[in-house]
Amino acid sequence: MKKLIYLCVMVAGTSFAQKTTVLLSDDAYQTLKKEGGLIPGTTYLPNVQSPVKSIKPTSNQVKNGACNCLIPLDNTFNLAMTPNDDWSSGFITLPFSFDFYGTLYDSVVINNNGNVSFLAPYFEYTANAFPDPTFNMIAPFWGDVDTRSPNGGNVWYKVTNDALIVVWDHVGYFDQHDDLVNTFQLVISNGSDTLIHGSNNVSFCYGDMQWTTGDASNGSGGIGGSPANVGVNIGNGIDFFQVGLFDDHGTFFDGPYGLNDRVDFLDGQEVYFDLAGMASSNLPPLVINSNICDTIDVYTGDTLHKSNSTAVFDLSVLTPEYGQVLSTAISTDAPLGLTSLQGGNGTTYVSYACEFNPQGLSPGIYHVTVDASDNGTPMQHTMYSVPIRVHEGASAGIVEPNTDGFTLYPNPTDGHIQWKHATKTLREVVVFGMDGTAVYREEFPSNEIDLSFLSEGMYLLYGFGTDQSISIQKLELLK
Repeated sequence: MKKLIYLCVMVAGTSFAQKTTVLLSDDAYQTLKKEGGLIPGTTYLPNVQSPVKSIKPTSNQVKNGACNCLIPLDNTFNLAMTPNDDWSSGFITLPFSFDFYGTLYDSVVINNNGNVSFLAPYFEYTANAFPDPTFNMIAPFWGDVDTRSPNGGNVWYKVTNDALIVVWDHVGYFDQHDDLVNTFQLVISNGSDTLIHGSNNVSFCYGDMQWTTGDASNGSGGIGGSPANVGVNIGNGIDFFQVGLFDDHGTFFDGPYGLNDRVDFLDGQEVYFDLAGMASSNLPPLVINSNICDTIDVYTGDTLHKSNSTAVFDLSVLTPEYGQVLSTAISTDAPLGLTSLQGGNGTTYVSYACEFNPQGLSPGIYHVTVDASDNGTPMQHTMYSVPIRVHEGASAGIVEPNTDGFTLYPNPTDGHIQWKHATKTLREVVVFGMDGTAVYREEFPSNEIDLSFLSEGMYLLYGFGTDQSISIQKLELLK
């Protein structure tokens, strides 16, 4: 067995204890992991990765909400690493400086297990609660990701001039399980890109989250055992925060430092924040929202589809630092249109279930605003406003779809669909289930989409033209 030793590293006041690094064959590593024979404090590097399986980016899927923060995978994304268990990418050079609590980094490592790091790669598959002096990481979902199985997903990344985008796409869990899969995304930036709301420099975004724990972390069937961790930890014991620890199915969430939470709470959510220059400082309250990344359109005359006649969304805030208490308020410039129900624990986490009904309102732009402050030193304040555009008339109050020269084929379909329109340029295509839930959305689409991920049944495909017109086709999906 070959051993490589490296010494204590000191970076920006952060210390990491001496570790032993051991290179193992993949088989030997997996045997030790399954038997619980891996030694704490030792870094194991499995030196053989699995063969490349059939790989292709998934379609632009919308799980729920008014908009989707997940960036569609396309051929501009690179594979971060071949299918593996507990491996990492090499250091990826960034064409910008990322400010992590006041320390600037120009390179990053993507770790298979749901996090990125700046000082060294991490193989650790069982998440620790924060703070932890061992790890310098940003973790959208630190758990035991395993992509070796045929349907266990992959990890992708793309570097732009201002941002790094990492997508853990439909990834499975150890040991080679793909009966449950998670999709989540991390964006880090220099704060000047347009991918993250405002001037924040980090975003966590979630698709469908189905598991929390691998077999080697005392999990069973993807849950239980040691919880997965969502949060940030610089490694000095001072600058850190948790969004939550997750160990089961369900939507329960009681804030960052309470009981263990349920992973379905993350479905369709986005959390964003600014770490720039924040060393040993108080971070403002964090906003969590259900995929609201643009203006929501509602129609006063649409009585058939609630998804178009009423805006339904959640707004939540939490205080990232331990022991702080929130003060919150929600308001709107259309008081008769908004109904909200407050939830959460009232101290570290407050949520508002919102319903905005435009009936009786004049056309125009309205806002729903949540205002939150903490009791840290100095006190920090966050305000987030959701714009809602009210239209007069109906967008989808049509019993028989209006094709308006819009040809869709083949129909019925197995999911691979093409269309043509003689006179119209489409700015957006949205597919709705018959219950009014949006299941797919794409802006400025080509003339072909893949809906094969959807279940059999009837759907409505809306083509929104650049001339503000709407064409609708009934679509039957057969498998």
